[in-house]
Amino acid sequence: MSFNSQRQFQLFEITPIRDPNFGTDTPLYSDPTLSAVTPLGNGTIAIAVRSVYIQTIDLKTPASLAEFKAYGDDYQITYLEYVKDGMLVSVGECVGKPTSIKIWNLGKTPKDAFDFHSTCEVRNGNNTFPVSAISLSQDLSCIVLGFVNGRIILVRGDLYRDRGSRQRIIYEDLNNEPITALFLNNDYSVTFASTTSRIMLFRTTGRNNGEPERVLNANTGIDLNCSCFNPERDELLCCLDKSVEFYKATGEKHSLLVEVPMKKRIFLIDNDHILLLSSVSTPNSTALQLSSTGTITKKVLILDLKNQLIAMNHLLASNIVHIYSDTVDGVYSVYLVTTDGVINRITEKPVDKQIKLITQRELYPIALQLAEQRSVSPLRIQEIRRQYGDALYKKNMKEEAVEQYIQCLDITETSEIISRFGIQKTSRPDDSRNLATYLWSMIKQKLSHSDHVTLLLAILIKLKDVDGIDYFISHFSRNGEFVEEGEDESSWSVDDETFFYSDIVLMDLDTILQLLKDSELDAQAFSLVHKFSKDPIQVVDVILNTLDDPHSALKYIKSLHVDDTLRVLIEFSKVLLEKLPNDTNALLIDVFTGRYQRSTKCEVNIREKKQTISRNNPVFHSYKAFVTYMYSTAGGVPNSEDIQEPTYHPPKPSLVFTSFIDRPFQFVVFLEACLESYNKFQGFLRDKQEILTTLYDIYLSLAATDEAHNEDWRTKATAVYKESEKLAGTCRSPQAPKASNTQFDNSLMMLISHINNVDLYSVEGDASGTEDLSVNKANLTNTFRSMCLTKEAKKCMNFLEKYGSVEPELYRMALGFFLSSKQVYDSIGGAPVFKARVLDKVIEMDLLQPLDILFVLSSTSVATFGLVRDFLINHIKAQQRETHNNEKLIQSYQGELQEKEMQLKTLLSESEPLQVKVKNNFCKMCHTLLDLPVIFFKCGHIYHQRCLPEDSISDGNGSPHYRCPNCAVDIEASENLIKPKKDNDTKASLLQAALSSEDSSGDRFKVVSEFIGKGGLEFGT
Repeated sequence: MSFNSQRQFQLFEITPIRDPNFGTDTPLYSDPTLSAVTPLGNGTIAIAVRSVYIQTIDLKTPASLAEFKAYGDDYQITYLEYVKDGMLVSVGECVGKPTSIKIWNLGKTPKDAFDFHSTCEVRNGNNTFPVSAISLSQDLSCIVLGFVNGRIILVRGDLYRDRGSRQRIIYEDLNNEPITALFLNNDYSVTFASTTSRIMLFRTTGRNNGEPERVLNANTGIDLNCSCFNPERDELLCCLDKSVEFYKATGEKHSLLVEVPMKKRIFLIDNDHILLLSSVSTPNSTALQLSSTGTITKKVLILDLKNQLIAMNHLLASNIVHIYSDTVDGVYSVYLVTTDGVINRITEKPVDKQIKLITQRELYPIALQLAEQRSVSPLRIQEIRRQYGDALYKKNMKEEAVEQYIQCLDITETSEIISRFGIQKTSRPDDSRNLATYLWSMIKQKLSHSDHVTLLLAILIKLKDVDGIDYFISHFSRNGEFVEEGEDESSWSVDDETFFYSDIVLMDLDTILQLLKDSELDAQAFSLVHKFSKDPIQVVDVILNTLDDPHSALKYIKSLHVDDTLRVLIEFSKVLLEKLPNDTNALLIDVFTGRYQRSTKCEVNIREKKQTISRNNPVFHSYKAFVTYMYSTAGGVPNSEDIQEPTYHPPKPSLVFTSFIDRPFQFVVFLEACLESYNKFQGFLRDKQEILTTLYDIYLSLAATDEAHNEDWRTKATAVYKESEKLAGTCRSPQAPKASNTQFDNSLMMLISHINNVDLYSVEGDASGTEDLSVNKANLTNTFRSMCLTKEAKKCMNFLEKYGSVEPELYRMALGFFLSSKQVYDSIGGAPVFKARVLDKVIEMDLLQPLDILFVLSSTSVATFGLVRDFLINHIKAQQRETHNNEKLIQSYQGELQEKEMQLKTLLSESEPLQVKVKNNFCKMCHTLLDLPVIFFKCGHIYHQRCLPEDSISDGNGSPHYRCPNCAVDIEASENLIKPKKDNDTKASLLQAALSSEDSSGDRFKVVSEFIGKGGLEFGT
């Protein structure tokens, strides 16, 4: 992998921290004698100044915390490192003397060079070669030192507890090349070492005879300060001329190409970032500068190893003495100590600022990588993707843009994206496909609604993407969710109550269905409507009209529940009867006779070869012939016991009567089947009457058109009419149950008979009464009315005399008919016959009021003056007789009333003593001779006191109050009659309430008259 120079950002910021004592006699870290630096944590550092002094400084203040002399004056401190528990390690060197390693306990604030925790001296021959590299363990049990003469000395012991140490030479370079790097691994078992020509690995345990355990690179070495160690990954980083190489103790290696000339130093910031320090030569910018070599400037580069970019590029004019890292108040930073008395703090910018810098240059993939690595909120990542998608769309990279839009649906205005790729704005198929992809993603993430689903299907239809439509149908569930594994057609059950009773609108099914039909995608139209339509009518419409497959339509209809089957048959039975008359009629018969049983499976397979539709279907003249044929085709034998009882209440057959227009023979079969079912299993009589009436009409129509079977049809019509007459008579009879006592007649049959020129009287029987039909009164009146239309007066008179006693209403009808014309009047014999057979019967039976009779007689000029005069004279005489009789009754009632009043007055009189006969009298209760004490009532009844009930009513004085047992019922009835009068007399509000009620609003006079009649206007006494 390599870095692209174009991918450079300033993702880190550098802040100079200047020494406040710069230029004074007591500088802090700007002391020019500064030779070593190490962080102590949280903004505190330890520095070596003036050769042998160690000083601790707080950079946050900044101020010096402590200072002490660590070595004698002839030494030079060249290395400082802080280990655990406040221990500071210092390395002092002096030519001709052993290298001195001292451990200081900063917690005890050392005072002088002898106030150390422990010490160790390392001897390297005559000690004339300085230390070039050093590495030590945190527990101070292992220290390795490298010298410029190529020697590596290992020191092992327990310096942390001051228990001494041992040292030995583990390597000595034959060419005396200086040791440029030393790094112990995490468990201190090996150390990485390098010279200017080789990179090696040594074990710190056991003996190695001065040879490396492994040579990691035998061709190239490392310059001083051009390597570092990553403790988290346990690997060595080496900065070479054209690359940065990574070595593990196992010998594994990988490289990173970095084209950075004049690399001087490398520093590990974290696992993903390294800092490179290089020198840059800049030419003289003015002619006044005498030197021609130019200026050497330090370039600070921070490489992002994970994202392959330069995270910072900064130039420094001063030399860098030391680089270290520290965490101050929770913020991790890298510090560059320069020779001009400034510590440059390098801190990573907040991730939001980094992303903003990257997106400003439209390098959105890098921004997304960074956001995902730094665990940025999902919404922020989606915002970056939205910006990325916008940028791609502007570059006309629409497919790539859609991929980004799909991943930021939560924050994207979907309508805006849809409008960009809308099928109305472009004719490019690619844009439609991109929009379909976007809509699919919305469906999969449950962010779509019905309009989105409708648009997706419209696009797929426009693209003629049959596979896409099939995929949608199988993977889009009835609850509006995407199903990854898909759904089989067998799961699209009509018993799915969760779907059929839900109010979820999945799509504009009507629109999509029409688009599929227009595009001739018939199979897809059926699959879509079969799965997603809640209306079986819609499904059958596709099968029957779009696919033109009536056999499959019948199969589907038979799989429905009876309610849905009925709805479908009402809608499509006419079409089905045209294509499959007998099969459809059989289904209609099953449904309308209550024997329909749905099939458990819908075996509709539109991909199978369609069955041929026969045009030569047999025609049947009766239901029995139809049943015989249907059983023979099914391989069975008809049996009356095979007819099952209805499992539900059959619907009204009249619902599908219109479907049989121009199909009389199928209609006859259907009606006969319904009639047979009604006769066997009972049903609503009104429905049966409708069947009889319709069947009667069909029979007569066929009798007129089918000359070959004319007599058969008329015979059937006669039988139907007689059955209708019998049914009407049953409904009128007093023995009929209340549920069946429905007020209806068969008057429509009269009209049908008249239209077809059928003589109903001949159907009923001749005038001699040789055939007595059990008919009802309504049918008699209807028959007579129909006969009147024929103007055959003699037949009407015979019918009247025969059935007049059964239905007196016939005389009232005959009164007007025989007076309708002079011809009719004379044909029956004129006034004598009319008066004797008709008028006298009407008067005798009191069928009309005299005024009504007079109105009928005078309505035409047929009745003679003598007939009217005789009627009036007879009526007046009858009224006089009635008046005379009434006067006699009044006199009789008055005498009886006076007698009763006298008796009542005598009983109520208290002044006259009442004589009671006790001797030889009997008790009305026990019927034995009376003996005292007795109780006598003014009504004349007398009882033993012991015979009266003990729970008699007591009056206010405490004495018992008795009532006559024989008259108690009459007294109670009288009191009940008086009570309403008292209520009306005392509660006038009852009248107002009665008048304001809705029930009495139509007859207010009746309410007032009833109130007055009950004594409402009388005053109480």
